Amino acid sequence: MTAKNNLYIVTGESYKLNKTVRDLKESIQNAELNVTEYHTMPSAEELKAVCAEYPFLSDKRLVILRDCKVLYASGNAEEAKKIALQLDIMPDSTALVLCCTEPPDKRRTLYKKIAKAGTVREFPQPSPSDCSFFVQKQAKALGARISAKTAQFLVSLVGCDYYALENEVNKLSVYSGSDEITHQHLLECASKTLEYNVFEIHKLFAGLKAQAAYKLLSDILMHERPEALIGLVARKIRDMYKIRTMRDAGFDMFRIEAQMKMKSFAVKMLYDECDRFSADQLRDGLKALADLDYQIKSGRKDAALALHETLCRIYGLS
Repeated sequence: MTAKNNLYIVTGESYKLNKTVRDLKESIQNAELNVTEYHTMPSAEELKAVCAEYPFLSDKRLVILRDCKVLYASGNAEEAKKIALQLDIMPDSTALVLCCTEPPDKRRTLYKKIAKAGTVREFPQPSPSDCSFFVQKQAKALGARISAKTAQFLVSLVGCDYYALENEVNKLSVYSGSDEITHQHLLECASKTLEYNVFEIHKLFAGLKAQAAYKLLSDILMHERPEALIGLVARKIRDMYKIRTMRDAGFDMFRIEAQMKMKSFAVKMLYDECDRFSADQLRDGLKALADLDYQIKSGRKDAALALHETLCRIYGLS
């Protein structure tokens, strides 16, 4: 950090935000004496006093506001103005980092001054391709390897979450013996999101594999609340119902894709699966899931057995 660049605003995705703060802290000599970190917003007067202090056995000291509420539209505008005025008299030996867990109000004087004189780092939520690249980079750093295709599959299992992906790559690196992480390794030990497991349950029931579906369902209910599972299954059935009604109304695939606002392959898959169901059957399925949700929440039915029975009925296996 230099005297001309000692002001920071860091906002957006939490993994990248925290890594940026961690890197800044590691750049400070004698950090235990020269880093002040606030997890709740201090007053402008307290912040002024802290920023005026000089470093001990270091050329820099670091002041971090973990959640700078005065930069939000709902935050205290007067406090933000006071802090903005203090920036002009803050010693060059102090670096000030304002973290925003919510989008900052870029119209505020405080934001504009730091954007002009310092650095603003905005981290958007990652895309699947960002996460795939992250997985490959993490594996390489651990001395392991993973192909782009396998990395993409891991993202589909875990979701676009850097923290979860970092944990999975660490685990898979050990599991693979710091060698190549394969598709089979992922199937054997990678954690899977509830969304992915619901997709697998849907495939099993749609493929008339009731026994395998029941086993997976029972495994999931050991770790997940039934309401969340019912909600995701209902969303899948609802999407099929929408597509079935549009098919019956004579919509072509292009128009259905536009209405569903989903990727083409996902619409095509649901479109084909609708062959086994009428619109009335899918609507009745949604009603059955809503009734099941009530029955489980009221303690009238066992979640695992009742959900399996309901899904068998919806998918035509009973």
